[in-house]
Amino acid sequence: AGGGSKKMELWGSRGSRSPLVDWYLHELGVEWEDKGTGGNPNPFGSIPCLRDGAIVMFESGAILLYLADNYGALSSPRRKAEAYKWVTWANASLDPICFVETPTGQVIDTQLKGSPKAIAVLEKILSTSGPYLSGDEFGVQDVAVASYLLFVPQFFPNIDLSKWPNIAKYMLRCAQRESYAKAFGVQTQGALVRACEGYVAAG
Repeated sequence: AGGGSKKMELWGSRGSRSPLVDWYLHELGVEWEDKGTGGNPNPFGSIPCLRDGAIVMFESGAILLYLADNYGALSSPRRKAEAYKWVTWANASLDPICFVETPTGQVIDTQLKGSPKAIAVLEKILSTSGPYLSGDEFGVQDVAVASYLLFVPQFFPNIDLSKWPNIAKYMLRCAQRESYAKAFGVQTQGALVRACEGYVAAG
């Protein structure tokens, strides 16, 4: 599968949202070359950007779905439906809840300091879904949703998410994954695990 036999290339940086793509690549066990930010083939200049042979992909959600579809993770219509709806929801709906940004893209606040209706719905879904969004099996949808949720305490270390105990437990499970540490770094993982453990204990 994929766009060719040459190793995939990924443009991104640790300080951006691109490590969520790294996370999923580690989960898939796919080899790739980290290209940094120079020579980015994305015509819009943003990261992450992925090149797989002759195929160039940009936008994190599109990259995640491309990888899932082309590397065997979406083997049935049900799996495709779960992936498409949740990855799209993460980018279109969850992102602006987690990050209030200036017109230039600077993060200045988060709606999670309040009580967004969509987060209450997610909390209810996670109360019955099992350990992950689609049950017992971790998938690309979890990379998309959990990445955004876990970015919030990185930007806002003093935030308290204990009022959503099922979301807190879900964040903790996802942050504890080995591939998360490989993508985001052991130090970041440790800080997030401690924060999520605090939310769970207080919930």
